[in-house]
Amino acid sequence: MEILLLFALAGGLAWIWNRMESLERRVVELEGAASLTGYTQPDRYEELLPLRDFTPSPRELETEPAEQEVTAPPPASTAEYAIPEVAEEMAEAEQSFATQGYRFRPGFDFEEIFGRLLPIWGGGIALAIAGFFLVRWSIDQGMLTQSVRVAMGFGFGTALLGAAELAFRFEHRVSDARVRQALAGAGLATLYASFYLAGTYYGLIGPTLSFAGLAGVTALAIGLSFRFGLPSAVLGLVGGFAAPALAGSTDPNLPLLATYLALVTGGLTVTGHRQRYPWLGVAALAGALGWGALMLMPGPLDNGAILAIGGYVVLVGTLLPAMLGTGPLGTIGRIVAAGLAVLQIAALVDQSGYSLLAWGCYLLLGAAISVLGITFTRLRDARAVAAALSVCLLAAWPEAPSAWLAAIAFANALLFAAVPLLHAWREDAGDVDWAQLALYPIALIAATCIQLNLALVGGQVLTVALAALGLAVLPAVGAWITRPSGDGDLIPGPFAAFASAIVMTMLGGLLAVPAWSAPLVVAVLAVPVSLLLRGRSGAMPEALRWGLGLAGLGLLLATSHWQETDLLFGGDGAVPEWLYALRWLAAGLPFAFLLADNPSVRARRLAEFLAAMLGYGAAAMLLPGPWLPIVVTVAVLGLAWRLPNFTTALATLLVLGTLWAAEPLAEWSIAGLEALSGEPFLLGDLPSLPEALRYIAPLAVGLGAAMLLGGGVFARHRRSGLAVTVSLALVVLHVCYKQLFEIADLARFTEMGLAERTVWQALLTLAALGLAKLASRRFAPAWTGTAVALVALVHFTVFSLLLHNPLWAEQSVGAWPIANLLLPSYGIAIALVFWLRPHLAAADRRLGVTCDAATMVLIALFSLSELRQLFAGNILLGPLSQQEDLLRSILAIAVALGFLGWGTRTGQRSWRIGSLALMLLAVFKVFIFDAAGLEGLARIASFFALGVCLIGIGWFYSRQLVGRRANEPDADIE
Repeated sequence: MEILLLFALAGGLAWIWNRMESLERRVVELEGAASLTGYTQPDRYEELLPLRDFTPSPRELETEPAEQEVTAPPPASTAEYAIPEVAEEMAEAEQSFATQGYRFRPGFDFEEIFGRLLPIWGGGIALAIAGFFLVRWSIDQGMLTQSVRVAMGFGFGTALLGAAELAFRFEHRVSDARVRQALAGAGLATLYASFYLAGTYYGLIGPTLSFAGLAGVTALAIGLSFRFGLPSAVLGLVGGFAAPALAGSTDPNLPLLATYLALVTGGLTVTGHRQRYPWLGVAALAGALGWGALMLMPGPLDNGAILAIGGYVVLVGTLLPAMLGTGPLGTIGRIVAAGLAVLQIAALVDQSGYSLLAWGCYLLLGAAISVLGITFTRLRDARAVAAALSVCLLAAWPEAPSAWLAAIAFANALLFAAVPLLHAWREDAGDVDWAQLALYPIALIAATCIQLNLALVGGQVLTVALAALGLAVLPAVGAWITRPSGDGDLIPGPFAAFASAIVMTMLGGLLAVPAWSAPLVVAVLAVPVSLLLRGRSGAMPEALRWGLGLAGLGLLLATSHWQETDLLFGGDGAVPEWLYALRWLAAGLPFAFLLADNPSVRARRLAEFLAAMLGYGAAAMLLPGPWLPIVVTVAVLGLAWRLPNFTTALATLLVLGTLWAAEPLAEWSIAGLEALSGEPFLLGDLPSLPEALRYIAPLAVGLGAAMLLGGGVFARHRRSGLAVTVSLALVVLHVCYKQLFEIADLARFTEMGLAERTVWQALLTLAALGLAKLASRRFAPAWTGTAVALVALVHFTVFSLLLHNPLWAEQSVGAWPIANLLLPSYGIAIALVFWLRPHLAAADRRLGVTCDAATMVLIALFSLSELRQLFAGNILLGPLSQQEDLLRSILAIAVALGFLGWGTRTGQRSWRIGSLALMLLAVFKVFIFDAAGLEGLARIASFFALGVCLIGIGWFYSRQLVGRRANEPDADIE
C-alpha cells in the first residue's frame, strides 16, 4: 500500500510539473504568434488544437446566415482593395474571438501522462525502493554482512550516478532530461542512506567520518544540480540539513557544525539564485536558522561556541539572504531571516551571561543589517527589531559594569540612531528610519535608567543627563536638515525627530535638576517650541504642544508636596510659598501658549480649563484661603472684560467660586427648607455675615459679570444666569438683613418675627418698584420687577399668611389698634396684588380674577385680625368671647357690603361675586353658630338684622342685573 501511495504522489507531482512547463512554453509561443498579423503556422496551429475549443457558441450559430450571397466585387485594381479587405477581415476576426465566447479548455493527453511522464519518475523511485528492499531482504536472509551491505549501498548509489551521467552524455538518444534526474536522485538518496547505516545504525565508522561523508554527498548534490537539474538540489537541501542529525554524535563540535551548515546554506542559496529558484534559498535559510535555534539549546557556552554560533547566525541572517535576489520572495526572505537572526543573537547574549563576545556578535549583526539596509530598504525593518531588542537587553543586563554598559550603549546608539540619521542626510530615509531615529534615543535612556535604578525625575545624575542631551542631538540634526522652507507643510518623519529631540532634552533636564523643579524644565522647553511652531496649525504641532502641557501637569502632580494640596483646598499658610506658586505657573504656561496658537474647539476648551485651574493653584500657594474666592471673582471680572470669548475659563473659575460658596449656601438652604416646614429661621441656623460676604457675594458678582459681559454660552443663557445672580444676591442680603433683628431664639422670634418679615417684605417691594422703573427706561429686563414682586408676595403668603399668621401663631403685632404691624404687613401684600394685577391680566385674563380673589381674602383676614387685636391685644392668641364672635359675623357682612360697593362702582363682576360669597358665609355662620348661642331679644334682633341685610342684598343685585340686561352686557366678564 505504501508503494502504491508513493507512486501516486510521484505521478501527481510529475504531472503538475509537466503541465507548468507546457503552459510556460505555450504562453511564449502564443506571444510570438500574436506578433504575426494574420499568419499562423500550420504545425503550431495543430499543436494548439488539443488546448483550444473553437466550437462556435449557440448564439453565433443562430445569428449566422444560412446562405451567403456571392456578389462580384466592383471593377477595381487589386492593390486598391487587397490591404483594406485583409485588415477588415483581421479586425472582424479579432472582434469575433473576443466577443463570441470562445473558451480556453486545457486538454488531457493520455499518452503524454501515462506513456512518457509517469514511468520515468516512477522508475527513479522504483530504483530507490528496489535498493532499499534488496538490502532489507539480504539482512532478513542473513546473506550479507553489515560491511557488505554498506558497500553494496555505496556501489549501487555510485552506479546510479554513473547511469545518470551516461544519460546526460547521450541526451540525443535518451531525449528526456527526466531520465538523468531520476537516476541522479536515486543515487544521491542511496548514498545518504549508506552513510547513515555505516555511521549511526551499524557503527562501522565514527560520527565524524559519517558526518564528513554526509557533507560530501550534500556538496555532490549541490554540484550535480547544475548538471542534472532541480531534484539533486532538493535532495541536497533535505540531506544536507539532516546530515548532522543522521551522523549520530551526542556531543557535536559547534564550530565545525556551524561551518558545515554555513557552507550548505551558502551553496544552496547560490544554487537557487543561479538556477532561478529563490524558494530553494529561502528553504535553505529556514533550515539554517532552525539549526541555529537548536545550537542554542544545550546550555552554557564557552567562547569558541559563542563565536561560532554568533558568526554563523550573522552569516545566515544577513550575508547569505542578500543572494536571494530582488523579487518578492527574496525581499520577504531577507526580512524574516534577519528578524530571526536578531532573536537568536539576543538569546545568545542572554544565554552567555551577557558576555562581551556575545555583545560583539550582536553589534556585528546590527552593523551587517545596517550596511545591507542601504541597498535593501525593506531590511531596515529588521534593523528596527534589532534596535528594540538591544534596548531590552541593556535594561535586563544583570550587574552590568558601568564602563562596559556605557560602551555598549554608545555602540548601539551609533548603529541604531546614527545610521537612520545617515539615511536622513542621504534623503532616502523611510518611515522606519524616522521612527527609529525618534524613538531609539528615548528608549536607550529609559533602559539606562532601569539598569542603574535611576528615577527619571530628580535623579540628579549628571553623566546620564549629559548622555541624554548628547543623544538629543541626533534627532535634532535629522529634523534640522529636513526642515520645510518657509510655511511649507510639516512632514511626519522629521517632525517626529523634532519631537524626540524635545523629549530627550526634557529627559536630560529632569535627570539633572531636583524633583520639585520638574515643571520648570517643561516650561523652559515650551517657550522655544512655541516660537518654532508659531503659526503652524495641524494635528502634529498641536499634539506636541499638548504633550508638553500634559507632561508638565503630570510632573506637577507627581512631585507635589502635601502642603501644596492643603493650600489648594484653602489651608492657612503662614507665609506665601513662592516656589510652589512658580511650579503651578510653570505647569500652566504650555497651556497658555496653546491658547495663543488657536487650537481646535475641543482642545481650546480643555486648555482653558487647565490654564484656569493651574492659575488658581498658583494663587492658592500665595494667598490665604479666605481670600481665594475674591481672587477668583477678580479673575472672572478681568476675563469677562478683556477676554469674553474664553467661556470655558470663565465657567471653570465660576465653578471654583461655587465650590467655595457651596458650604454657606448649603447651610442657608437647609435652614430655608426647615423654615418652609414651619421651623423659625433663627440667626444661628444661617451662615455668618463674613462667610456670606466672603464666599457668596463674590460668586454673585462674578456670575453677574460673566452673564453681562461674556459671550458664547453666557450670552445664550443670560436670562437664567441673571436670575441665579439675583438669587445669590438675595441670599447675601437676607443674611445681612437677619443681623439687624438678631432673632436667635424662640422668644426673640415671637417678639420680632412679624416685624422682621414685614420690613423684609417692604424691602422686596421697593426693589420690585425700582427694577420696574429701571425696566421702563430699558436699564433692566422688563420681567425683573414682576419677578421680585412675586417673590415678595410668595414670601408673605408662605411665612406671614400661612406658617406664622398671628391668628394661630404666637407673634407680636403691637398694642395699638389699627396702628400696628398688621396694617403694613397686609397693606404691602394688598398693594403688591393691585400692582401685579394689570401685568398678570395682560398675559391671561383669568390671572386678573385670581388677583381680585386674593385681594378680597387679604382684606377679610386683615379685618378679622384687627378685630381680634381689639379684644386680645399684642398677641392674638387667646379665648374667643361670644360678643367677639358675633362681631365677626357683622364684620364679615360689612366687608361683603364694601366688596359689593367697590364692584358696583368699578363694574368688576369678580368683586360682586366675592361679596356674595362672603355674605353667604356670614349668613351660614349666623344661622348655624351665632343664633344657636343667643336667646330672647338678642336672637330676634340678630335674625331681624340678618333678614334685612339679605333682603337688601337681594334687592340690590336684582336692580344691578336688570339694569345691565336693559342697557348693555356686563363689561366685566372676568
